[in-house]
Parts: sequence; C-alpha cells; structure tokens
Amino acid sequence: MKWWMNRFDTGGQNRNNENNENIVISSGSIGRSGQSEAPKEPHIVQNQDAYLDYRKLHYKNTIPDNRVLVFLTGFCVGMVFFYLTRGKNASGGGLLDREHLMLLQNFEVNRPGFLEYVMGLRLKQLLFGVICALSSVGGLMAYFIIGWCGFGIGLMIFTLVYQYSMKGILLAFSMCLPQGIFYCILFLVIFRRYWVSDKKCCHNEATIKVEGQRQRRETAKTVVLAVLLFGMGILCEVYINPEIMRKVTLLFG
Repeated sequence: MKWWMNRFDTGGQNRNNENNENIVISSGSIGRSGQSEAPKEPHIVQNQDAYLDYRKLHYKNTIPDNRVLVFLTGFCVGMVFFYLTRGKNASGGGLLDREHLMLLQNFEVNRPGFLEYVMGLRLKQLLFGVICALSSVGGLMAYFIIGWCGFGIGLMIFTLVYQYSMKGILLAFSMCLPQGIFYCILFLVIFRRYWVSDKKCCHNEATIKVEGQRQRRETAKTVVLAVLLFGMGILCEVYINPEIMRKVTLLFG
C-alpha cells in the first residue's frame, strides 16, 4: 500500500524532482568552477605563446623603430628652427654660398693634408662614441647623437633648399655620400649593445665558460668590423666625396 501511495503522491514526486535538480545544479556548478580552476591544456598554452610571438613580430614590423622616430624628431626640430630664424645667414657668407661653390669646381684637394685633417677629426668623434657606448648613460647618449644628427641634417637641407631650391637637396646628399653610409653603420655597430638584447643563461661553470668565449669572439668581430668601416669612411670622404661634390657644383654654374 505504501508503494502505491508514493506512486500517486505528486507532492512527493515534485519534492524528489526538486532535490534531484538541486543535486544536478550543484554538481554542475561544482564542475564548472572546477573546470575554470583547472590548469590549461598544453596545446592551449602553446597556441597562446605562438599568438604572443606573432603579435611581437607583427608590431616589430609595423611600428617604426625608436631610432627612426628620434632622428625624424630631430629633423623636424631642425626644420622648425630654420623657419623660426627665418633663414638668417642662409644667403650670407659661408661654405654653402654660391661663391664657394664656384671655387669648388676648380679646387684641387691636397690629399695628404686633407687625409690628416679628416683622420684627426673622425678619430676624436670615434673616441667620443666609444666612451659614450661604454658609459652608464650610453643608451641615452646614443639617442641624443641620433637626434642631434637629425637636427643638423634637417637644418642643412632646408638651408640649401632655401638658397638653391630643389638643387639644394642634391647638394646636401653630395656632401654626405658615400662616407655617411659607412659612418652610420659604424655608429650602429658601436652602440649595438643597446639595440640587440642578448639573453644569457649561466647556470654552471661550463655555461659561463662557453658564454665568455662567445663574448670574446663577438667583441673581436665588432672591433674588426668597426676598424674596417672607419677606414672605408675615411677613404671615401677623402678620395671619392670631393669628386662627387665637384660634379654636383657644375650644376650651379
């Protein structure tokens, strides 16, 4: 009889169903909370790492380099400085006026004396760069030098354009090439430690020894490359650049 009454007791069935649903809901919530706290699968972690690497590579290829931004900032400051001074002394006497350009057309360079002068000047600049690169503020000095070069180039280009219109751009390039290419690469080599992150892993004595040997080889390669670039820049500035400038000045006759 009891089983028969329980069979038709709808209130009891509802209560049982509610208890069962509560148990199911509770177990589901426990399962969901447990799932959220469970460690991620290895393939999910690998996919996230690959996505982060992709983002780093993507932004590295799309965002301009800080060195470029600093140079462009200095270039724009030079342009603004030129306009604020309203081109003062741009058309006055100086090495960039038309009279001196006419003299360059038939000027014979004293190669030994010019080589000695350029060598002394560039050696001082190289020594200054090496000291800055080895100092504790080398990174800051590197960006300062880049900005200063951008300022000087911007001021020079706009001064020449003010005097000679579009021919001034050609004259500006003739004054900087081809030695400027070697000097720019030399600058990047000297301050390489601030552009390239070198991750070292020194866990034991063997690893430290290997890293030390590798570091000595890299230093030797850097010194050899710097000497070659410096020598090529000097030779280009003394023997090639004067001829290029002479050819360009013929356009101003």
